[in-house]
Amino acid sequence: MTTKSLHDLGSTVVLAGAIALWAALLLRTPGALRSRPQRRLLIAVAGLAASITVYLDPITQVLNRTYVLGQSCGIAMNIWGVISSAFILDFVLAAISRRRPLPVYGTAALVCVGLVALNTGSPAAGCVTSIAVPWYSPFWWLLCTAHVVAVLPCAILCARYARQASTVSLRVGLRLLAAGFTSSTIFWSVVVLGYLLTHSPWLGAAFPLCIGITAWLMVAAMMASVLAQGARQAKALRALRGLGPLWTSLVGVVPHVRLATPGTRFASVDLRLYRRVIEIRDALLILRDYVDDETVARARAQVLAAEPDPAWVEAYTTACWLPIAEAAKARGVEPVAATAAPPSDGAEDQWSGELAFLEKLAAARQSPLVAAVTAGADA
Repeated sequence: MTTKSLHDLGSTVVLAGAIALWAALLLRTPGALRSRPQRRLLIAVAGLAASITVYLDPITQVLNRTYVLGQSCGIAMNIWGVISSAFILDFVLAAISRRRPLPVYGTAALVCVGLVALNTGSPAAGCVTSIAVPWYSPFWWLLCTAHVVAVLPCAILCARYARQASTVSLRVGLRLLAAGFTSSTIFWSVVVLGYLLTHSPWLGAAFPLCIGITAWLMVAAMMASVLAQGARQAKALRALRGLGPLWTSLVGVVPHVRLATPGTRFASVDLRLYRRVIEIRDALLILRDYVDDETVARARAQVLAAEPDPAWVEAYTTACWLPIAEAAKARGVEPVAATAAPPSDGAEDQWSGELAFLEKLAAARQSPLVAAVTAGADA
C-alpha cells in the first residue's frame, strides 16, 4: 500500500461515513424533537457531521474559492470543528447534569478568535499536511489542544456511564460514543501532532481514514438505539402473530373479554400485543373456573409422566385442561371459582413472564404430548 492508496481509501471511508451520519441524523430526528436530551445529542452529532462534511474535498474546494477563505487552508473547517467539539462537550455535561454552557462556548469562542488571528497574522499557521508547517506552529497546537480538551472528557464520561447503563442498547450506544470520542482524541493528539513533529507522509495520508473511522463509530452509536428498537418491534410482531390462533380460539369461547377498540385507527404493535395478552389472560382466568383442581392435577401428572422440560410443564398442563374447560362452558356447566393462582413463566419481570408463558401455551397446544393427553382424557 502506498500513501496515495491510503489517502484514497480514507477519502472513500470518510465520504461514506459523512453520508451515513446524515442519514442516521434524519432517522433520529423525529424522536429527538420530543426529548430535550435527544435534541442536544442531535445538535452535537449534527455539528460533527457538518465538520466532517466541510472536510470533504468538493466542499473544501468551494470554500477555498471564496475571497475570505481562500488560501486559509480550511480555516472554516477548523473553526467549525472547534464549535462542534463544544456542542459535544455541552451535550455530555448536560447528560450528567453538569452543564456549563458559558465556560464551554465562551472558551470555544476564544479559541476560534485565536485561530483566526494566528491564521491571518502568522505565516506559520499554514496547512498541517504541508511540509512548510513548523513543528511549533501555534495555530495547530492550539487547535489540537482545544479538540483534545473538549473530546477526551466525553470519552471518559461515556465509558464510565456505559457501565451503569440500565439497558443493553444504552450500554452499547455509550460505548460506541466513547470509542468515537477516543478515535477523535487519538487523531488530534497522535496523528496530527505526530505529523507536526515528524512530517511523516504516512501520518498525513492517514488523516481521511482517521476522520472516517470516527464518523462510522458515531453512526453506530446513533443507530444502536434505533436498531434495538427495530429488533424489539420485530420480536413483538412475531409474538403477536404467534399468539393469533390461541387468541382467536379463546375469544371465540369467551367473547366478552375483548377490549374496546382503541381510538387510533392504526394501533402500534406494542399496544396490540399488550391488548392481546390481557384478553388471553382474562379468557384463561374465566375458563379456569370451569375445571376443578382434580382435573388440573390429573393433567399435570400425565404431563410430568412424559418428563418434559420443567419450564414447559405449566404450559403443557394448561393446554391439556383448556379444551375440557371450553367444552364445559359450551355445555353450560356452572363455573366454580378456582383457588389456584394463574400460571406464569416465573420470570422476574411480570410482563416478560406473562408473554413467555402464553407463547409456550400457544406452541404447546399443537404439541404431540398435549394431543396424546387430550385423546386419553376423551377416551
